[in-house]
Amino acid sequence: MNLRQLYYFKAIAELEHYTRAAEKLYVSQSSLSHAIQELEDELNVEFFVKRGRNVELTKYGQLFLPYVQKTLETLETGIATLSDYINPNTGTVTMAGLPSLAQFAPDIIVRYVSETNRVDVRLQFNQGATYFHLSKLLLDGDVDLVFSSAIDDPRISSTYIGEHPLALLVPMSHRLAQQDSADLRELDGENFISFDNSCQLRGTTDNIFQALNIHPNITAETEQDAIINGLVASNHGVAIIPYPLGGAPYNTKIIHITNNIPPRNLYLMWNKEQYLPPAAEYFRDFIIRSGEVFTQFMEKKHPDYKRI
Repeated sequence: MNLRQLYYFKAIAELEHYTRAAEKLYVSQSSLSHAIQELEDELNVEFFVKRGRNVELTKYGQLFLPYVQKTLETLETGIATLSDYINPNTGTVTMAGLPSLAQFAPDIIVRYVSETNRVDVRLQFNQGATYFHLSKLLLDGDVDLVFSSAIDDPRISSTYIGEHPLALLVPMSHRLAQQDSADLRELDGENFISFDNSCQLRGTTDNIFQALNIHPNITAETEQDAIINGLVASNHGVAIIPYPLGGAPYNTKIIHITNNIPPRNLYLMWNKEQYLPPAAEYFRDFIIRSGEVFTQFMEKKHPDYKRI
């Protein structure tokens, strides 16, 4: 049994005529008859009986027809969905990014649509992933593109989009809230809210503390930026975080770090060993052509971020 036989069976059943079915399918009547005969022989049934110049379904054909119609309808829906998904003008781009890029995501999506006029492309963005989760999503082929710090894997290609500086976040009641910058050595022994070990930034901050020979008192750990912001606002400690793209969270102050702390370099990445739908290719190529889109975002939305 094959799809060709099922399409032939459906056409004859609906038109009740071999010649008209052959014309509709653009095949010879002999080819049509032969295919149906093979199908009947395989299933050991007779599907059609002659009624003058027409044919009618036997009880076996009547029983089989709804299943054939449902099967072909499901298949055609799947083909249409797949075609729509990979169409560069109407397809879907699945992306994911670090939670700290939540405000950047809608900005770059709006920019892409407005500059390319691809208004029918569906852009999906997951903002709730850690660095290691993002790596897995991309390597497993669950997303097309990822905005993150570099993923060190030979299967991953990338384009640089800019740097995301780190900042100190303190509650408004903190002594440092009266100033705009601070040396992290002033915080030796201070209560710190930290990212947990599932986050790449935990290793970064641990290295910072070691290099500066300071010993923070880590009172809470989490993978969620929002939880860190809330704990700092509630006066449970201070935190080193990526510069908040939405501005200072409620009841907190962003403090510029005067120490020589390297920023987090950001990239758009894709798995070069996985199929990349045309819509995702167009989006990737737009980012590549546009250059350091994250730096451009920061300069437009936060022109003073390097001086805060």
